[in-house]
Amino acid sequence: MEYYHQWEDFPEREISYLKGRPESSKLLVRILSSERMMVTNINAKKGAFVPLHHHEAEQIILVLKGKMKATTGKESSKILGPGSIWVVPSNHPHSVTYIEDTKGIEVVSPPRLDNFVGYTISHTFFDE
Repeated sequence: MEYYHQWEDFPEREISYLKGRPESSKLLVRILSSERMMVTNINAKKGAFVPLHHHEAEQIILVLKGKMKATTGKESSKILGPGSIWVVPSNHPHSVTYIEDTKGIEVVSPPRLDNFVGYTISHTFFDE
């Protein structure tokens, strides 16, 4: 793997574990992964939604443009906009609703293997 890339080098696609859920096509990502971390370029349309879930990976989301409503555990939801940083600890329930067209960057460690098409063991657990 080379050390220098452009986001356009990676295909933009729906998140595999959300396929078939309502509004899943409104959330498109490009994913770059190394052995120990994963970075995702997020492109969400207003109305995109990720239901309450948890996973082993720690997650940091940086909002570059737009607004989203983030919920972590049983805490009240927060509206995040450009410049906001959301840190989600390992195995902590969380959900997100995109209230405007939003662009962001997500950093995850360890890589979320369930984001890759064809992976057979689920690592995202929905709390519905």
